[in-house]
Amino acid sequence: MQTKITNRLKSLAELDDINVKITGSSKGTIRIIHKRHHAPEFRFHWSSDHFIGHFIDGNDQQSQAVVSLYTPMDAIRFVSAYSILNDLRANQKAS
Repeated sequence: MQTKITNRLKSLAELDDINVKITGSSKGTIRIIHKRHHAPEFRFHWSSDHFIGHFIDGNDQQSQAVVSLYTPMDAIRFVSAYSILNDLRANQKAS
């Protein structure tokens, strides 16, 4: 389950200016990092049976838990939501 969720989150790296960093073993940390300052960033870590996600601010401080991913489908929904947040981020020019 962890591997499937991790693989779904890795797909965010296909978006422009986004990097997905995985550290540690399968119970490690997944960071979703954006090149721009006004963009959503997240840190996920494995807890006994799911990934817990936190917002990361510009000072590298994390929020309280804001999302839990128990299944690969949860990860797909998160990837979709992140893509929308990225499209609507602050300080970007209208298209």
